[in-house]
Amino acid sequence: MKSPPSAMAVDRDAIDQTALLMGRARQVLAYGGLDGVIQRPLFADDGSLFPQFAVAAEGCTIIDSTGRESIDWTNGWGPVLLGYRHPTVEAAIRRQMTAGPTLSLMHPIEVELAERLVDWIPCAEMVAFAKNGSDAVTAAVRLAKAITGREKILQFGFHGFHDWYTCQHPEVRGIPAVLRDFVTPFPYNDLPALERLFQKNPGRVAGVVMEPVNMFLPEPGYLEGVRELTRRHGALLIFDEIVTGFRFHRGGAQGLYGVTPDLATFGKGLANGMPLSAIAGRREYMQSLPSVGVGMTFRGETLSMAAAQGVLDVMEEVDVPAHLRRVGEGIRRGFAEACHTTGIRAHLSGHPARQTFVFHDQDGVSWQDIRHEFLLECLKRGVLTNGNLLPSLAIDEEAVERTRTVFEQSLAAVRRALDGQAPRDGRPHGGFPFGPKARQADGFVETLALEEGTLRVGGWLLLADGAPEAIEVIARDGSRWQAEKRPRPDLAEAFSTRPGVDRCGFEARVPATEVRQGSDFEFTLVAMRAGGAAFRCHVVRRSIETTEAPGPFWLGDGVLYV
Repeated sequence: MKSPPSAMAVDRDAIDQTALLMGRARQVLAYGGLDGVIQRPLFADDGSLFPQFAVAAEGCTIIDSTGRESIDWTNGWGPVLLGYRHPTVEAAIRRQMTAGPTLSLMHPIEVELAERLVDWIPCAEMVAFAKNGSDAVTAAVRLAKAITGREKILQFGFHGFHDWYTCQHPEVRGIPAVLRDFVTPFPYNDLPALERLFQKNPGRVAGVVMEPVNMFLPEPGYLEGVRELTRRHGALLIFDEIVTGFRFHRGGAQGLYGVTPDLATFGKGLANGMPLSAIAGRREYMQSLPSVGVGMTFRGETLSMAAAQGVLDVMEEVDVPAHLRRVGEGIRRGFAEACHTTGIRAHLSGHPARQTFVFHDQDGVSWQDIRHEFLLECLKRGVLTNGNLLPSLAIDEEAVERTRTVFEQSLAAVRRALDGQAPRDGRPHGGFPFGPKARQADGFVETLALEEGTLRVGGWLLLADGAPEAIEVIARDGSRWQAEKRPRPDLAEAFSTRPGVDRCGFEARVPATEVRQGSDFEFTLVAMRAGGAAFRCHVVRRSIETTEAPGPFWLGDGVLYV
């Protein structure tokens, strides 16, 4: 495995093209934060980009559009159980392509895969397929309500975006508020609390839907107690094993802990990144599935099922959960040692095959800001994680050691920031250690004025070691305009230790048509030093819903809004 190239070694043309692609993405993709791996700045301190687009992947590494290689601990949010481009899975998909992906009739592979899952999963007597975890869990919820004739669901964990679950979150719009009466969350590892909810809703609870393991491991007897409570109150027990299935044990968490639910849902690792999920359960319940209207055009799509067959073939030969456990245990020890060395109060929580970083408030800084900065430092050094560690079979000892080194370096960087040895002011380009909104740091866009078809852009920009040699405005299509320097004697007192402060002002005039989209403006400011970009900031003038006071602000998506 080769080491990731340094930030300054990345192809500058590739950086420019990626920045332009981000602008195009914001115009046409309605995903909010787009990829959402972490709420990260767009540009690093040296002017290079944080990873934005993946263009290739192999094993445990992912290559972004600037050519930088990272060890991927997110693995597509968990589905890539064996590693990217596993040869057994790819061979299975190629063989299946002779029949086509979606057919008017059922393909035998659907039966064959279902038979294997019935053999592997303790609760499975029958199986049905879907495409997303949300689909499968929603089908299980609807089935529980139909079987019991009840409407109340008690739930723990995360279960997707469908209305029955998302209605609990008032900030999610477009869902009838009345649905909140039919679902209630319960705390994990607290049997008395669950018992009280049953007592508060006598004869109303259709099912208990839960991730059997999330951030914390079940206390001895807890899952058994939940099983007993559901039986006593006539409710179905549904395990959401979208993440835990095949990752903890070949039979899921139920196979690991020996507690068999009535229904269970699987996804993510089932097909190593191909879109496939499944609902499994007792025959007497699963036979009612057609009556609740569950059906999807791409339910029987064969390439994903072939991928799942490939995954099961590998798991027949290799103890994948044991490998994931060993990898996770090694990383946990390394992180604990680095935390002890740096004095950072944090730990990794959860099962070794699915761990989450837990940071604590310290030195007057919130755990959220500390965690955010740690993740950014890891990203700079070639380790990709969204705050969770979801290892794949492809993570080898070399990747583990590299990751442990990155954790040590990243925690040390956080320690320096906490100790005041690193700047703590907000920077829209990524140099902020703490603080969710960037208002003013090393520069300010003070003027955006439309004058007879020309956009006048003005302000000031100061690097850590002084004024930049030049400042450029770059449009979405790559067109460039060099700004004229303007004297700024008013800043000399505030930044008296930095050379060239009186020359850090700038003004550029660019054709409005080149940087305008309807009523919006979008461009990139670049500060040049020694022939390269020392600072980049994507600037957008757009209508943004915010409770912040007027003025330039940053919402955590790597863009300065003005």
